[in-house]
Amino acid sequence: MNNHPDIYRRGYQIETKLGHNRTGGRVTYKAKNLNTKQTVVIKQFQFAQPGTSWIDYEAYTKEIEVLISLISPNIPRYLDSFETATGFCLVQEYKQAYSLAQLRHFTPQEIKEIALATLDVLIYLQSASPLVIHRDLKPENILVDHSQPRNVYLVDFGFAHQGNQDVGVSSVVKGTLGFMPPEQLFNRQLSEASDLYSLGVTLICLLTKTKSSEVGNLIDETFRLKFRSQLPEISWQFGRWLEKMVAPNPKKRYPNARSAKAALENISVTDKAYQIQLSEKLVKQIKSWSVAIAPITKPATALCWILTLSAMASFNTYRTHSPQQKLSSHSQIINPLSQLRDTGKCPGCYLPEANLQGANLQNADLEAAYLRKVNFEGAYLRGANFQNAFLKGANLEQTYLRAANFNNVKLEGANLQNANLGGVNMQFANLGEAYLKSANLEFANLKSANLEKANLKSANLKGADLTNAYLEAASLKNVQLENAYLLGAKLKNAQLDSADLANAELSGADLENANLEGADLAGADLTGTNLKNANLWNANLVGAKLKGAILPDGTKHE
Repeated sequence: MNNHPDIYRRGYQIETKLGHNRTGGRVTYKAKNLNTKQTVVIKQFQFAQPGTSWIDYEAYTKEIEVLISLISPNIPRYLDSFETATGFCLVQEYKQAYSLAQLRHFTPQEIKEIALATLDVLIYLQSASPLVIHRDLKPENILVDHSQPRNVYLVDFGFAHQGNQDVGVSSVVKGTLGFMPPEQLFNRQLSEASDLYSLGVTLICLLTKTKSSEVGNLIDETFRLKFRSQLPEISWQFGRWLEKMVAPNPKKRYPNARSAKAALENISVTDKAYQIQLSEKLVKQIKSWSVAIAPITKPATALCWILTLSAMASFNTYRTHSPQQKLSSHSQIINPLSQLRDTGKCPGCYLPEANLQGANLQNADLEAAYLRKVNFEGAYLRGANFQNAFLKGANLEQTYLRAANFNNVKLEGANLQNANLGGVNMQFANLGEAYLKSANLEFANLKSANLEKANLKSANLKGADLTNAYLEAASLKNVQLENAYLLGAKLKNAQLDSADLANAELSGADLENANLEGADLAGADLTGTNLKNANLWNANLVGAKLKGAILPDGTKHE
């Protein structure tokens, strides 16, 4: 108490020191209001200390202005402020919570929950009038408690800016290196997407268990964060969401917190598609095999060697019908192709480049199977379960896949030309650059599927559900999308010339720079759609709903 006479005389008693930022001359205390007995946080800015300056006083008065205007349970309330002989004190509501810099060990699912809660705070800030850009989001400034669900609090508005005019234009760049978006680092105009970059970096630090001071280790010379190789367990969708959050170009990010949250809500954060599912019988057999591999002393090495031999023996047995004698007993135990042929069930099977041309696999169970470049040409796969499977580069030309389950499947570069996919479930599937020319996808479930740069020329997507699907730069010439659901779909730069979109639901879709020449949009719902720079030459818009849509010239339709 004697060390803080000015604070005590102001009616506050220090209980403990919470932190000390020597560079900025700031000390943070947990204290008690002697009159109300309320626990508070006091930030003392010691401008008289070496290395600090009263020039910073303006920044803290600005922080007070921002805090006074904010009323949110997730932002500690401004309570009081006063000058002292050595500086200035700011008093705020105390929250029983800890910074993400202190608590770095979270599961991916917990990190997703923290992200959603933080986005809610940003939505509040971006909805304020004038809007508020925090400009210093990082683990130290996000607090979480131990409640279920967790409460998230955003603190330290010292660099915050109100309004969207001339944001970031000053002689001094303010923020934390590594967490500042490039436009902030280079003192350019900021936007609602700027705080998203900082939040994305924060989440990546949590996922990779990287300290704030070491964030530079994740950033290359082009200002891109390299983290995917460190996080093999996260799903493709979550990884792509993070990459979009931290895109160096702000135009490549989500435009605001609301759209970032909408994209994240239905994403599964973990990915088990690469895991080989072992039966209890195989596990027991591996234990017996390990005795015979005496020279291999490391258990992990022995296990990998056994699995490799088993997969090779199984594949060769079915493909050549002449199994290696030394591994014949092993092949009888694990022969995925024989098992699939005989029982129709092979979840988690390892079958790269297998030939299943023309096979009858109706209702087959291939969940989480590894099927890279498998040849299914002309196969009958009605009702088959491919959930979480890896089918990158697979040949599914002319296959019959009605009612099949492709939920969360990896199909990048797959050939699905003329395939019958009517009513198929492909929610969250990755079909980037897939070849789907003339495919039948009528009434297919493609919610949140990735179809970036996919070839869907002349495909039938009547009544298909493409809500929040990612179709950027996809080729959709002559595609049939009559009565399809494309709410919030990303169709930027998509080729939709001569497409049938009659009565399609396109509310909130992004069609910026899309080619819609000669497209039929009669009766389509384009409410709130982004059509900036879209080509609508000869398009049929009779009866289309355009309220709130951004038109090709950039104006908003009223």
